[in-house]
Amino acid sequence: MAEQNENRAFTTVYEDQDTPAGISGTLAFARRQEIDAEVVSYLEVVEQLKKDFEDDPQVVSGLNDLEGSLGALRVSGQSEQELQKKLHALIEVPIAEGKTLRLDAFRKSTTDSLLKDNEAYRARVRKLVCNTQGNLTHLLLTWPDDNILQLFLRELNELKFDGDFDALKQQMEGVGKSPHLWHYNDRKKEFLMEWLRPFQEHFGKPIEELKPEELQASIQKVESLRNTKLEEMTHLSVEADKAPFRPYNRKMHPIMNGNNLEFWGSEEVRDEFIALLNKLITRFSLNLEEHFLTFKTQDDGFAYLVGFADEAFAKAVEMKDGGLGIYPHLKVFLKGSDGKFAEIRQEAYSGNSSAYYQALRTATVPFLASMAVMLETVLSGSIKEAFDMWT
Repeated sequence: MAEQNENRAFTTVYEDQDTPAGISGTLAFARRQEIDAEVVSYLEVVEQLKKDFEDDPQVVSGLNDLEGSLGALRVSGQSEQELQKKLHALIEVPIAEGKTLRLDAFRKSTTDSLLKDNEAYRARVRKLVCNTQGNLTHLLLTWPDDNILQLFLRELNELKFDGDFDALKQQMEGVGKSPHLWHYNDRKKEFLMEWLRPFQEHFGKPIEELKPEELQASIQKVESLRNTKLEEMTHLSVEADKAPFRPYNRKMHPIMNGNNLEFWGSEEVRDEFIALLNKLITRFSLNLEEHFLTFKTQDDGFAYLVGFADEAFAKAVEMKDGGLGIYPHLKVFLKGSDGKFAEIRQEAYSGNSSAYYQALRTATVPFLASMAVMLETVLSGSIKEAFDMWT
């Protein structure tokens, strides 16, 4: 699985560059799972020994024979008892007159190395899938009825990162060759072109003619232009350092989310609020890598986290048309006397839900007012009334 270049926006690479393009002409055998991992660890030892003894053709020849014998055990049809007996006999390797090497003397460090490699692979896969889930969610804001994107997101949601390692690798190889991935990449390119098009005048040439390095520079320029426009037109600014807020995005806000109706009072108000979040995320995020955006008021009094909680993907809802519904959320933070932002939470109001709701509404007003200006949206009387907005 190829590494993702984190300096490139909106990039996903699933194809394993070390995997042959095709496997036609092969015969499939079931692996003997009882001894497979152990045999693999010995094969890695043999591979290293071949390098260590590369100046001794006789030893290398013997190791090549041993490699073939070990490999055959992985698909042997014999009983497990017989396999273990043969494996035990094979791990003692003659290297000179009266001298032998025991492979199990080397296996512990090799096994540890193999386990580390496996865990590193799981970590890379988990990060790549997490980023792709964010990208898919972002694309579905623009194409909510795209069934292929919905299916791809559902496939990624069903991956088991902590299960059988070989099964995970097979699943990821399947993802890399999936037509859903091809469609996803086509949609990303289409989205990028449209995202840049309103700023065509700043690029000096048609978007379609931009080289990769020019495209990256154009993306950065657009992000800068939009951030400047936000600060000039509103009382908000984009917060680039999202790290302090990341832990707060693991769980969905229990009240201000697309699923809850009690806080909003009516579906009309909730749906208008969600539509506003939709426009905001599409406008300000090209690659929602962390699934959320953060904004701060220019007086540094409030901060806002908006997007999709980490748990939102696992809690996606199956829609009647077969699509997946993912609830967005908003969290509000107040800057304390210590200079740090703290989330406005219900626990601080001693169980008084009414007071908590009112505090959330009051703190959200600057965010709503600024977003309406930036997104050129007229807020309805219903949502103004729900948030006690006097403007």
